[in-house]
Amino acid sequence: MFGFFLGLGLMCASALMYEIVLTRLLSVICWYYLAFVSVSMAMFGMTAGALLVQLRPALFEAGQVARRMAQAAFAMAVSMPIALVIMFAIPLDISFALQTLCSFLIFCSVIAVPFFFAGIVVCLSLTRTTAPIGRVYFADLAGAAAGCFGSLVLMSLIDAPSAVLAISALVFLSASFYAKFAGQPQIRRRCNVWAVVLMVLAGLNASTIHGIQPIWSKGRLDPRMDILYETWNPISRVRVVAPKMEEESVAPQSPPVWKEVMYIDIDNDAATGIYPYHGDLHDVDFLRSQVNSLGARIRAGGSAAIIGVGGGRDVMSCALFGFHRIVGIEINKTIADVFSRRMAWYSGFDKIPNFELHVDEGRSYLTRSHEKFDLIEATVVDTWAATAAGAMALTENSLYSLDGWRVFYDHLKPGGVIAFTRWNHKPDFHEATRLFSLAYATLLSEGVQHPGQHLALIGQLELATLLASNQPFTPQDLEKIRTTAKDFDYQILYLPGQDVTMLQLDPVLQAHSLQDLAALRSRNYFDLSPPTDASPYFFSFVRFHAIPGVLQIPGVNLRALFPLMYLAIFMFVALILVALTILWPARRWTRVRQDSRRAPPGAILYFIGIGLGFMLGEMGMMQQLSVFLGQPIYSLAVVLAGLILFAGLGSLASDRMPLNSATKSRAPALFSAVVLVAYSLAVLPAIHAAVGGVLWQRVVVSLGLVAPCGFIMGFCFPVGLRWASELGQEGNLPWMWALNGAASVLASFIAVAISTETSIRACVLTGAACYALGGLFLTRRSNSSLAPSATESEASAVKAS
Repeated sequence: MFGFFLGLGLMCASALMYEIVLTRLLSVICWYYLAFVSVSMAMFGMTAGALLVQLRPALFEAGQVARRMAQAAFAMAVSMPIALVIMFAIPLDISFALQTLCSFLIFCSVIAVPFFFAGIVVCLSLTRTTAPIGRVYFADLAGAAAGCFGSLVLMSLIDAPSAVLAISALVFLSASFYAKFAGQPQIRRRCNVWAVVLMVLAGLNASTIHGIQPIWSKGRLDPRMDILYETWNPISRVRVVAPKMEEESVAPQSPPVWKEVMYIDIDNDAATGIYPYHGDLHDVDFLRSQVNSLGARIRAGGSAAIIGVGGGRDVMSCALFGFHRIVGIEINKTIADVFSRRMAWYSGFDKIPNFELHVDEGRSYLTRSHEKFDLIEATVVDTWAATAAGAMALTENSLYSLDGWRVFYDHLKPGGVIAFTRWNHKPDFHEATRLFSLAYATLLSEGVQHPGQHLALIGQLELATLLASNQPFTPQDLEKIRTTAKDFDYQILYLPGQDVTMLQLDPVLQAHSLQDLAALRSRNYFDLSPPTDASPYFFSFVRFHAIPGVLQIPGVNLRALFPLMYLAIFMFVALILVALTILWPARRWTRVRQDSRRAPPGAILYFIGIGLGFMLGEMGMMQQLSVFLGQPIYSLAVVLAGLILFAGLGSLASDRMPLNSATKSRAPALFSAVVLVAYSLAVLPAIHAAVGGVLWQRVVVSLGLVAPCGFIMGFCFPVGLRWASELGQEGNLPWMWALNGAASVLASFIAVAISTETSIRACVLTGAACYALGGLFLTRRSNSSLAPSATESEASAVKAS
C-alpha cells in the first residue's frame, strides 16, 4: 500500500501545482485578474472526472480499479505537456466576432483536460480501495497542501512552462506508484522512463529562452527577439531587452535629446526603462523635465521613499534634486536583482548617492517602519497590465486604497508630499480623477477641513502627477509649480487658487464627507469613488449596470469594458462546458435508472446553495487576502491550502456527527453561514493589524482566518449526502453532485462580479446567505441516521480534495 499512498500524495500535489502555475501562465497570456479561471476549470475538470466514475461503473469494476488509477494517472501526465503547447498556440483577445467565443471555449477545454484525469484518479483512490480512509485522507490532504506551497518553490527555481513539464514528471511518478500498486511492472517501468524524460525536458527548457514559451500574449504575437535576459518567479516573468535609442523631450523651446534606454519587460506588457548611469548625474539631467519629478523638485534636498523602483527613474530624479536619503522599495525580487546586480554595469545603482534598496511590498514596509519622509513617490506602479485590461488586478491595488494612503500619510514629515503619477488618456480621465478622489478622501479621513488646499494635479502628455501634502501648499510651493509648468509645458489640471481646468474633478471637489465621495460610485457611468480595502478595485471604473450608458458615450475607449467582457465570455464558456459535460450526462443517467425517484426541490436547492456558498466564500477570501499578502498567486496558494486541509478535516469529522434531528441536519450549513459572517467582520481589522508583518507572518494570519471557515464548511457536503440517502435518493446522488459541481464552477465568476460591483464583503456575505438558505431547505422525513454509503464517501472525499 506504500506505493498507493505515494501515488495519491503526488497526484494531489501535482493537480494543485498545475492549478497554481496556470495562474502565472494566464498572467502572461491574458491578464492578472484571470487567476480565478484556473480555479474554475480545476473544479470543472475534477468534477467531470469524478462524475464519470459514478456514471460508468462498468469501467471501474472492483478488479479493474488499481489498473484504471494507473491508466488515468498516465493519461494526465501525457495530457499536461500537450495541453501546455496547445494553450500557448491559442491567441486570447476580444474581437466582436463568433471566433472569440470559439477560442475561449477551446482554451478552457484544453486546460481542463489534465484535471479531468486527476478527478478520476482521486475519486477512485478515495472511494474504491480497501485502504483505511483516515490514511487515504491524510495522503490526499498532505499532498494537496504540499502542492500549494511547492508550486511557489518550483516557480522560484524555473520558468512556468518548464514547471508544467516538471509537474508532468511528478504525475508520471504518481502513475508509476499506482502501477506498482496494481502489479503492472511494465507500465511502471514505462512511467519511470517518461518521468526522467520529462524532468530532463524541463531542465533543458529552463536553460534556454527559445524553448516552449508563450508565443501569444495579450492577443499579440511575441517574436522573442533582442532578449538579453529572461526569468520567471512566482509573481511575474521578467525580461530585459537590448538597449535602444529613444527621443526624450527636455523643454518646449529646446530640441529633443536622444537617450539610450534598456527596458525591463514584465509579463509581456509592462515595461520600465533603465538609463545608463556611470556616476555623472548630468547623464540623466533630462529627467528633471518629466512631470513625475515634480514632487522631488518641490521637496528638493529631503528624504524620499520610492514605491516601485522599477528601472530607477524616480530614484534618479531624487538624486538630481539632492535628496540626502533615498529609500527604494521594490516588491519584485527579480527586478531588484536585474538593476542592482545582473545589469549593475549599465544601471549604475551602486553609484547613486544616499540610496538604499529594500525588496518588500511598499505598504507593508512603511507600516513596519517608524521613519517619516519628505516625499513618498510612486510612478505608474501597476505593471501596466492592470490598466490595459482594466480591472481586477489585485497585485498593486493595496497601494491605491484609502487604507493604504492613510499609511502613507502617517509617514510624512510636516509638509511632506505624496506624489503618485497615473495615466491620463484622452478622452477618458478616470485614473487621474480617481487618484484625486483617493487623495481627497485621505485628507478628509485625517480631519483636514479644506482638502483642496493640500492638492495639486499636473499633467504632461498622457501622464498626470498628483501631489498631496499634510499641510496646505505654501505660496512658494505654488509658485514653483506654476513656473515649472510654464517652463516644461505642463498642464495645470488643478492647483489651489486657480480655476479647475479638468471638469471631471468637480464632483470630487464638491464633496464634504467620505459619504459624499462614496456616492460617486454610482453617480455616473464611471466609478470615481475612492477605493478601500473592502473594495480595492482602483482600476475597475465601469460597473455592469453602466455598460449601456458607456456604450452611448461618443469616442469612449471600449477597452474600459474589456474586463467585464472577459468575465462574461469566460462565464458563458464555463456554462456551456458544465451543461454539456456535467449536467446533461448526469441528468440523462438519472432519468434512465429504473430505481431513481424524482429529486426533491429541497435537495436540489441545498446542493446548489452549498456549492455557491463554498466558492463565493473561497473567492472572497482569495481577493481580500491578496491585498494583504501582496500577490494574487500567494493568496491562491494560501487560501487553497487552508481550505483544502481544513475542509477535508471537517468532512472526516462529519462522519461522527449523528443526524437524528432536523436541527442537527441543518446545523453545518447554518454554522457555515455564521462563520462566514464572522470572517467578513474580522478580516479587515485582522489584516490591518498585521499588515506590517513579513510574508510568513501574514501567511500565518491568513491561515488563521481561513481555517475555521474551511473546517465548518467541510461538514456540509457529506451531511447533505447522508440526508439524501436517508430519503432514499441514492439514485439521484450523481445529479445532486453534478448540480453542486456546476454551481461551484460558475460561482467563481459570480464572485468576481459581486466583488467588483459591490464589495468583497458582499461576496462573502452572499456566500453566507447561500449556506443559510441551503440549511433551511434541508428538511427531514425520518429520525433514523445512516452511515455514509460508498457513493456518499466517494462524493464527499472528492469534494474535500
